[in-house]
Amino acid sequence: MRLQDLFENVYRPLRLRGRSPATTRLYGCTLRAFGRWLGRDPEIRDLDELVLARYLEARATQVAPLTVEKERSQLNALAGLAWERRLIEVKPSCPPGLIPDRVPTAWSVDELRKLMAAVSNPATWRRNGAAHAAFFGALVPVLFESGERIGAMLGARIDDYQRPHLVVRAESRKGRRRDRAYRLTDATCDRIEALIGERAAGPIFVWNLAPTYLYDQFGRAVEAAGLDSRKRLRFHQIRRSAASHYAAAGGDACAMLDHSSPRITARWYLDPRLVDRGARPCDLLPSLD
Repeated sequence: MRLQDLFENVYRPLRLRGRSPATTRLYGCTLRAFGRWLGRDPEIRDLDELVLARYLEARATQVAPLTVEKERSQLNALAGLAWERRLIEVKPSCPPGLIPDRVPTAWSVDELRKLMAAVSNPATWRRNGAAHAAFFGALVPVLFESGERIGAMLGARIDDYQRPHLVVRAESRKGRRRDRAYRLTDATCDRIEALIGERAAGPIFVWNLAPTYLYDQFGRAVEAAGLDSRKRLRFHQIRRSAASHYAAAGGDACAMLDHSSPRITARWYLDPRLVDRGARPCDLLPSLD
């Protein structure tokens, strides 16, 4: 049996019920990458721990450690189901690899203002300049003031906006468990209302082009602003920046991001250059000059 068939016919209906389409898409990416490495469609018999270990070792030379860990977790999950169903004799044991603990980074106020100027300028965009400027000119400040994820904000609907409040429904958010209500500034509300125009219903942010093009276009704006445009420093960088600046001002960034633990917020989101307000070693150690 093909691994794709196991995923579509058994794993997805049983284990991913109620999860977002993005989760299914990510599993599809993993299966395609595994197939490219094998040189054929992956089959259930390929859920062998040595085969998986060699694949993950090869992937570690191509992609980021977090991507390798995501693929390991997904393939292990499929293998676990196959083992429960007696489709394989041995349950693979592929422990996690080493994941570097990176220091989170955020954009400074000056960098955020440069970004806002770039996305709001029709000349930044190769085509549909005015439309893209209105779209991104509203999207960026909404993401910053809410600290919300891009996927969730693209699901925000006109019905749930009542100036100055915007409710993002659980169905659009990661985990799909809680609605969140956000209060926005007058300037951001003006941009939202200009974008909505005469529309009375539907999504606030309508993007009729390919989803990948959305990320590519935003990367173009980040470059136009003179900022680092690597993939991890695009939309999610706005979320890290919002959390870091909010914490630096004394706010509860964990609550803002709706995290289950402050440790998650500190590890992945808070730029220490902005939020570190205590005594530093360089402040307390004696001078060598």
